[in-house]
Amino acid sequence: MSPPVCHWVQSVLAAYLAGELKPSTADAVRRHLARCDECRKYATELEETWNLLDEAPLPPVRPGFTERMMARVVEEKELRALEARMRPNRILRQVAASVLGVAAGLLIGLALYSWTGQLREPKSPIEREVSRSITFLEDADLLDEIAVIEAIDRLTGSTDRASGA
Repeated sequence: MSPPVCHWVQSVLAAYLAGELKPSTADAVRRHLARCDECRKYATELEETWNLLDEAPLPPVRPGFTERMMARVVEEKELRALEARMRPNRILRQVAASVLGVAAGLLIGLALYSWTGQLREPKSPIEREVSRSITFLEDADLLDEIAVIEAIDRLTGSTDRASGA
């Protein structure tokens, strides 16, 4: 049938063959397998593979396997317990590092602001002239802004007079 349906059926086919699906889902898979040759072939191959695995002899268990596995289980539990005990210290270190980082950033910012933020009086005649020129340029910018505002007011005023007439 359609590839998405086939993909879904093939994804649940192992559970279907093992009898693990809900009855309604198993019925849907059964109906699809009755109509779709490709999925039916896939189901047959999967079932044959399982039968071969069931018939294959089990590999022998090496001596001491159970003891080694149980020792690893105990070791894993002990490691998890140790990690759990160390976790609060790690969180405390992370919080302390974060607080120290923020404090360092604030100190650097404050130092830079105090170093560059304060204006000093010009000492030489050249510095005084440059300072006056900068002040003049700032005043000229302000005058330009005022001229733009006045032009907007004139345009707005002429529009109001035209609409009022």
